[in-house]
Amino acid sequence: MRRFNLLLMVYNLLYIFSLTLVLPVHLLKRPSHLRGRWLKERFGFVPLGLTRKGDGKRPAIWIHAVSVGEAMAARPLIERLRAGADIIVSTVTDTGQKVVRDFITDDEACIYVPFDSPSAIKKTTGRIRPDMFVIMETELWPNLLKTIKSEGIPILIVNGRISDGSFSGYRKIGFFMKGMLGMVDFFCMQTIRDAEKIMALGAPEEKVRVTGNLKFDITPPADIPAWCKELGRPVIVAGSTHEGEEEIILHAFDGIKRTFSGATLVIAPRHPERFAAVERLLRERGAGFAKKSDGFVRGKDIVLLDTIGELSSVYGCADVCIIGGSLIPKGGHNLFEPAYWAKPVVCGPHMENFPLAREFFKQGAAVEAGAEDIDRVLQDILSDPVRAKEMGRRARDLYFKNSGALLKTLEVIGSLFKNIQPDITR
Repeated sequence: MRRFNLLLMVYNLLYIFSLTLVLPVHLLKRPSHLRGRWLKERFGFVPLGLTRKGDGKRPAIWIHAVSVGEAMAARPLIERLRAGADIIVSTVTDTGQKVVRDFITDDEACIYVPFDSPSAIKKTTGRIRPDMFVIMETELWPNLLKTIKSEGIPILIVNGRISDGSFSGYRKIGFFMKGMLGMVDFFCMQTIRDAEKIMALGAPEEKVRVTGNLKFDITPPADIPAWCKELGRPVIVAGSTHEGEEEIILHAFDGIKRTFSGATLVIAPRHPERFAAVERLLRERGAGFAKKSDGFVRGKDIVLLDTIGELSSVYGCADVCIIGGSLIPKGGHNLFEPAYWAKPVVCGPHMENFPLAREFFKQGAAVEAGAEDIDRVLQDILSDPVRAKEMGRRARDLYFKNSGALLKTLEVIGSLFKNIQPDITR
């Protein structure tokens, strides 16, 4: 522990120096109406009385979800926990805040996570008084863990995962990582491989369990959005795209239009801050497109999905889906959302963040394609409705085969923390 504390002192000096440099940049890049709240909450000055916990009768759970993906994964967990506990959610990003505020109740709270400073963290815990701290995926900050642990608050990692790149980096600071992991009470990891990695970094085996990926248990709305009925057929939905992918997809779509003149392409950029850039790209190409936010999509070849939270239900109107972040080296995004709707899926060669993509390829539930052949692959699927339907059926089978992470996670919470009894009946 002495060696860990020495390394923590070095970390704190570097952190303070870095924060001094980047703080003005991060403050000014936010909309003016958010700056005051962002600055106060990141220094720990969160509002008092955030939840109903004033009477002390209900436990409070602080859930940290870095951004949009983690927030969406946390949603079903929050919906099961809220019956027996007060909920406080923290995020790092503004988009994460927006997603959380769309599904929490008036009795629940969403704040910005404090900077990794003991004083800021103590101010936060002193005001929200959590009985448990839940980290979505593997967002590890040494002062956050140490300070919360020192206050006797149980720490749980949920939906934990470690990419190969992160694992390699963490191994270089192995002793420091072991010290941090020793402060965590339990690890609910997505896969066996993730569990092996966290144990290799120092997590005790008896504190690690494979519970699966909560993103598998995200059930999209029952209804496909009404505006999707106005789209020409066939419909291709490209979800969570990154810079450089839209050009590849648009080029492929040009070829598809020559075969399927009525085809529609729905493009959903991964990050809202890129909506304007993708709109400019479409204008430069002279594309006949509409922004979903404008509300007029009928007769348009391309729809820019410039809203947050709709993608998972929009997949339901697709004839074929493209997974963003996979045509370029970004590790790929969630292919289980289109699988829920029994849709055929096309992924690029970069699906490192979703190892189960290999099972989809093996079972014929998805097809891998690169920039040079995605046009052909899409046309092959669209030209063979029987094959497309079978791919979708197999994808949905794999979705259900890998579901159940929510129930397993709730069981861990209920068994470890007796004063918090989640709803496991649904």
